Amino acid sequence: MKALERLSWSHYALTMILVGQFDSPFARRVAVTLNHYRMPYTRNPISVFRDMDEMQKINPLVRVPSLVLESGEVLIDSSAIIDHLDEMAGPARALTPPHGPERRKVLQAVVLAHGLMDKCVALSYQRLFHSDKHINRDFEKRMMQQITAALHKLEHDCGAPWFFDGKMTQADITTGCLLGYMKMRVPDMFPADKYPKLHHLALHCEATEEFVKARASPDETVPGQTQD
Repeated sequence: MKALERLSWSHYALTMILVGQFDSPFARRVAVTLNHYRMPYTRNPISVFRDMDEMQKINPLVRVPSLVLESGEVLIDSSAIIDHLDEMAGPARALTPPHGPERRKVLQAVVLAHGLMDKCVALSYQRLFHSDKHINRDFEKRMMQQITAALHKLEHDCGAPWFFDGKMTQADITTGCLLGYMKMRVPDMFPADKYPKLHHLALHCEATEEFVKARASPDETVPGQTQD
């Protein structure tokens, strides 16, 4: 059955192209999802900073990820892309349950982790692209409070070995990609001794083949700090 499923996905997705660098938690969560479903794809690792003109031709917002389907149709936004991948995988194997309380539980965890991604990226950019004297400390403090409160909620809700105990869901992929980004870009916001369950989940995720194949290479970075 798995061989037939893979053949079907190859037929659909032989030339799917994932656009974006894996230092983006949004692009990475799509890649990990593709890896989990064993859906073949190639990647165009262009940068929203270095390759802005090329990126804008794919997504007018100049954001990642985008997924170019075999037909040439372009999907944007990681949540919309993953919704399409779930549909391709089918309800029996989808990482987000198709209906009912289980679906709501997974989606609420995903929404919280996804919102945290937004806040962490914003905090990282605030620090990266402004010198210390030009950082808005009140805004930075507000973002840090939001990040801390959301992490406490995720820590409270997190099970073991997966977020919802028994099996991997999209909550694990999104949270795992969030935590990987935090360790890389805002490590001060994720001390392991403060969030032991999330730290364990992050280690558990990063040991899987799906995550290993979607690790950022050393050249997948953002530009260095600018001078104001």
